[in-house]
Amino acid sequence: MGLEASWNKLYRTLTSVRTGIFFIIVVGIFSALGTVILQRPTSEPEAMQRAYSPETLLWLDRLGLTDIFHAWWFVAVVSMFCICLVFVTMDRWPNTRKIYATPVRFAGPSFRACLPQSVQIAVADEAGAYSTAERVLSSFGFKPERVTEEGATGLYAEKQRFSVLAVYLVHLSLLFIFAGYYIVDGIVGYRGNVMVPEGQARGQITLRDNRGGESKKTLPFLIRCDGAGEETYADGRPKKWWSKLALIENGKEVASKTIAVNDPFVYKGIRIYQASMGQTGTPKTLTFTATPKNGGAPEIIRIPLNGQATLADGESLSVLRWVPDFYIQDNEVYNKSNFPDNPAVELGLTNARGETKKLWIFYLQGNTTRGQDAPYEFAIRGAQMTQFTGLQISHHPGQYGVWVGVVLMAFGLPIAFYAQHQRIWTTIVGDDRGGKFLWMGGIANKNRDRFQNKFEQIKTALQKELGANAADGNARKREEKTLTKA
Repeated sequence: MGLEASWNKLYRTLTSVRTGIFFIIVVGIFSALGTVILQRPTSEPEAMQRAYSPETLLWLDRLGLTDIFHAWWFVAVVSMFCICLVFVTMDRWPNTRKIYATPVRFAGPSFRACLPQSVQIAVADEAGAYSTAERVLSSFGFKPERVTEEGATGLYAEKQRFSVLAVYLVHLSLLFIFAGYYIVDGIVGYRGNVMVPEGQARGQITLRDNRGGESKKTLPFLIRCDGAGEETYADGRPKKWWSKLALIENGKEVASKTIAVNDPFVYKGIRIYQASMGQTGTPKTLTFTATPKNGGAPEIIRIPLNGQATLADGESLSVLRWVPDFYIQDNEVYNKSNFPDNPAVELGLTNARGETKKLWIFYLQGNTTRGQDAPYEFAIRGAQMTQFTGLQISHHPGQYGVWVGVVLMAFGLPIAFYAQHQRIWTTIVGDDRGGKFLWMGGIANKNRDRFQNKFEQIKTALQKELGANAADGNARKREEKTLTKA
C-alpha cells in the first residue's frame, strides 16, 4: 500500500462520524468510571485502603484507574477525539462555506430537477405572478429577492441561513471543553496542600500522585499567614474558618485577602482555598505564675515566645526555649515530636547586673522551678497556641477554555436544534404547448417534515392568490369583449 493510499485511508477514518462517536463513547465510559472509583489525589490514602483490598488497589493503580483524568491513555483518547472532530469539521467546511457565502439564487433546469419539493401553477401574467409570489412569501416570514441569470428572472427567498454554522459552533465548544478540562488540566494542572502557621510563609505544596506517593512543588510566590481563626455557633460547632493571607513575590507583598470556605484567593490563575484549621505545637504567648520565695504575692507574667517581660523587682524573664514533647538523654533536653504532649520550657531570669539564671519547667513533672535556686518559683499557667491554616492550592489553566466552550455551547445547541436553513426558489417555466407556469421549489437543511408542512401552506396560499387573480383577469377580458361588441 502506497503512502497516498495509506493517507487516504487514514483521512477517511478520521473524517468518519463513526470514529468520533466511538471515541466519545470511550471517553464517556471512563469518565463514568472516574465518578465511581475513588480517585487520587482527592481521596485520602486511608479511604482508598478501606474501600479496596490491597490486590485490587494495586491493579487499579497499575491500570491508572485511580487517577483516570490524568492517565496518559485517557489524555490520548481525548486527544484522538479532538483530532477526529477537527478533521470532520475541515472535511465538511468547504461545502458549508459555499452554501453560506455563495448560495444558489437561481433555479436552473438541472437544479430544479434535484429539489425534493416543488409545484407548478398555471399563470397568465408573469409580472403579476412574481408580485403575488413575493407577497405570499413575505407573509410567511421570507424576504424574497428578484435574481436574473442568463436573461432569465426568478425569486430567491431564505430564512435563518446562520443555522448552517451551528454545528461548527458546537464542534468548537466541544474542542474548548475537552481540550481545556481533559488535556490542558490533565497535563499541566495540579492540586496540592500546604499548612502555614501564623506569622510564617510557605512556598511549597505537597502533591499526591496516582500511586499514593507525595512530591513537592514550588509555587511562584510565598504564602504568608498573618492570622487565622475559627468562629463557632453557641453550642460550639464550627461556623466559619478564616485566614488572613498575603502573597510575597520577589520579596514584596503583591496581594492580600482574608479567605474563608468557598471564598478562595485567586492570583495569576492559582486558586487558594481554605481547607482546614488547627493549632501547631508552638505557642504564640506563654503565661506564667511567678511566686516570690520571700512570701510575696504571686505575679502573673505573659511573655511572647522568644520574648521577655519585666518582673516587679526589675528583673527580666525571657523564654529561651520551647520543647513541645521532651525527653532527657545524657542530661540534655531533646524533642520527640511537634505535638505538645509533654512540654518543657527553658526560662532565663536576668538580674540588674545582667546575670542570667537558666531555669527549666517540665509541665507534666510538677510544673515548677522549685529547687533550682532562683528568687521566684515559676509555673506555666497557660499558653495561647499558634494557629495554622490548611490550604488547598489548585491550578487549572484549562478552566478558561471550559468556560469559553460552555458559552459557545449555550449559543450553539439552541441554534442547532431549533433553527433551520429554509430556501425557496420561484421562476416562470413553459411547456411544449406554449403554456406558462409559476414553478416553486424549496428545501431545508433539517426538520424536513416540518418544512414540508410549511411548503404545503405556502403552495395553498399561492394557488389561492393566483387562482383569484386568474379569475379577475378572465372577468376583465369578458367585459372588454362585451363593450367591443356593443
